Amino acid sequence: MSEREKNDQTTVLIVDDQYGTFQCLQHLIDGENFFVLVVSDARQGLDALKKNRNQKWIIITDLNSSGMGGGGFLHQARQIIPRAAFLIIGPLNAFLYQGKKFYEFSGTRLKQDINAILLSIVRKMDDGQPEEVQPSPVLKERFGNIIGRSRSINQIYRMIDNLKKSSATVLIQGESGTGKELIAKTIHQTSLRKKGPFVAVNCGAIPVNLIESELFGHERGAFTTAVNQRKGKFETAQGGTLFLDEIGELDKDIQVKLLRVLQEKEFQRVGGNRTFKTDVRIISATNKDLNEEIKLGNFREDLFYRLNVVPVTIPPLRKRREDILPLLEYSFEKIFKEMDRSLPVLGEDAQKSLLCYDYPGNVREVANIVERLSVSCPGRKITLQDLPEEIRLESDPSACSVNMLKELPDEGVRLEDVEKELILKTLKKTSGNKQKAAKALGITRRLLYLRLSRYADA
Repeated sequence: MSEREKNDQTTVLIVDDQYGTFQCLQHLIDGENFFVLVVSDARQGLDALKKNRNQKWIIITDLNSSGMGGGGFLHQARQIIPRAAFLIIGPLNAFLYQGKKFYEFSGTRLKQDINAILLSIVRKMDDGQPEEVQPSPVLKERFGNIIGRSRSINQIYRMIDNLKKSSATVLIQGESGTGKELIAKTIHQTSLRKKGPFVAVNCGAIPVNLIESELFGHERGAFTTAVNQRKGKFETAQGGTLFLDEIGELDKDIQVKLLRVLQEKEFQRVGGNRTFKTDVRIISATNKDLNEEIKLGNFREDLFYRLNVVPVTIPPLRKRREDILPLLEYSFEKIFKEMDRSLPVLGEDAQKSLLCYDYPGNVREVANIVERLSVSCPGRKITLQDLPEEIRLESDPSACSVNMLKELPDEGVRLEDVEKELILKTLKKTSGNKQKAAKALGITRRLLYLRLSRYADA
């Protein structure tokens, strides 16, 4: 086969081990459609990927014997070839990792169907994929006062960086406690307006009859209690940034007046005739779905488009679990340092529960939990029993393992941990009946007993 023909094919990289797990597989793959490359360990596999970054790759590996432990090889390989497809052989079943998603081959006979499986993967790779694949960017763990190392948070870091020389209007959407105001402040502090004021207004906390005066100011005698002239937030934020938090709570009449200010760059105080020119950058935030609010008639569509010039969406913490640990570490260090106390040791079970908990209050709840622990745990070690009851009751390690597979953390996932929690959860659902559990898992009772004995020895 010529070098040109080889480059036109999809390369199937088989990372075999010392036991020859895939020894027969390479002979079953159709050489007309695929070029097969077999290496004996993960390190050789990574070297092969680095030498041929522009090829299409399907990588077949057994994560339990890759030599790098759990998701280590998968993590490093996808950094080199982000668009590669991974056919992963696990103790319980085979599954595909492609396009940041996992697909299980339920009931598929790998050896008999290998060529059909590979062809279906290639078809999926060809659907809408760019010709050139750029390597994944290096992930930061912090940007200013924002803590997080997930890809979604790093995308926000890059967006903030891109806004440095712009005064474009920004709309930040996310659940309560995700850090919308912190991101707004960071945008301001890294922009050309950083020497100007940062003025925040909570639109949901001000009564409807006072919000107009709060934003635009009023003249003396404009209404009964207006005994003095008062500047509004648009005036006090001149040359800087005005942060309109909970913009979805804004009354419809005020929405009309805000829209005019955004369009004309001018306003009048309540009860006054003088027109003021305004030079402020508007950053707004909401925990509501404004598209849904538009459909319900609660929010003006034209105002939405004026505010949504640069959209920023913050995922909830439960969808970026890679950020939980650095947030915990930051909160422990900050709070215990303020109390002039040495950092406690976080027990393994306690850490696992904290990582699996869903944090309905998001980042704000992380800080609250750590502050509570600083008071309730005077000792040097924090155990599972020291955690708040809602965390002990609601955190489900097996559910956490499934979530880790849906969004694979950058440091990888230990396949043994996922398998163990899956087996234990299945046993719990079958009330300890091992025969039913084995059937539900699609494995033999003997393999189930072997796995359980391994966990007992661990």
